Amino acid sequence: MADKNEQLIQTVRAAENDDELRFLPFAVAGLICFTIAVILGTGSWLVFGSRNRQKIDVAAESNFPVVNTATNVKTEETPALSSIPASNVNTETAAKTPVENVVEVSGGEITIGGGDTKLPLERVIVKDFSIAETEVTNSQYAEFIKETNHDAPPGWKENEFPKGTENFPVTNISWKDAVQFCQWMEKKLGLPVRLPTEAEWEFAARGNTSNKYPWGNDWNKEAALSKESGGKVSAVKSFQLNRSPFGAFDMAGNVWEWTQDKVNKNEEVTDEKVKEALEKGQVLRIVKGGSAQTPSAQISAQARYEIPENTKVPSVGFRYVVEQKQNP
Repeated sequence: MADKNEQLIQTVRAAENDDELRFLPFAVAGLICFTIAVILGTGSWLVFGSRNRQKIDVAAESNFPVVNTATNVKTEETPALSSIPASNVNTETAAKTPVENVVEVSGGEITIGGGDTKLPLERVIVKDFSIAETEVTNSQYAEFIKETNHDAPPGWKENEFPKGTENFPVTNISWKDAVQFCQWMEKKLGLPVRLPTEAEWEFAARGNTSNKYPWGNDWNKEAALSKESGGKVSAVKSFQLNRSPFGAFDMAGNVWEWTQDKVNKNEEVTDEKVKEALEKGQVLRIVKGGSAQTPSAQISAQARYEIPENTKVPSVGFRYVVEQKQNP
């Protein structure tokens, strides 16, 4: 009886061993499949996931100033002043969609400050952008008023500019008026539109040269009017000589032009009057270029002044920037 039991136990164990051997190939195959899945998954993340992360990182950093530590060059990158969410602006078409009344500016390095500005010299890198060929005109601003019911500038009657001034730069508009015009233009174009930074404005006026004026280094009364020559604002494109290396007109004289830049409390300012306004808490913005009512000695591509952003005067207008698609 004991021998029979022992034989039965051995038979069962043999059967169990056979079952284990039968499932061994399946276990090996499963291990191989798992290894292949891990390898493929890791490779896919490296190929696709890392690129997506790089795009996210670049987008996250694009709203901040970038400093080139090798040369101590500050790249000025200011977010667009717009109420439109970024998702509604098609930056893919910025370099492809033709935009009327703008000129393309190939970016580069410019040194701003020094001279009469009371600011330290600063090397700034600007990226490619497009800028309005002229100051925004009365007729362009009238279209904005008509479509948005925005208040007309002082001096207009029933939302109509004075007769015969349709091609004159719009003036008597505040910095906020100019920003709202840019927001309206952005909706029309489907591209990012804003006021230029001071560095962008000056680069568009003279490129990376050290020229004092868009046309060179010497004042030319045939290129722009000044206080000495009558002091009257002219229609845009009245002076063919007053054209920048990129093709923008009237960037020295005619009217001062609003920029995006805000004056900091610790920044050197033009005069005591400006300093007093800053100390009283007024928000000051930079205007550039001079006007026809400015003495010729004070008109230039580098000329700047600081005024409260709610100022409306007959010698201040603006032009806008359309952002282009940047290379990754």
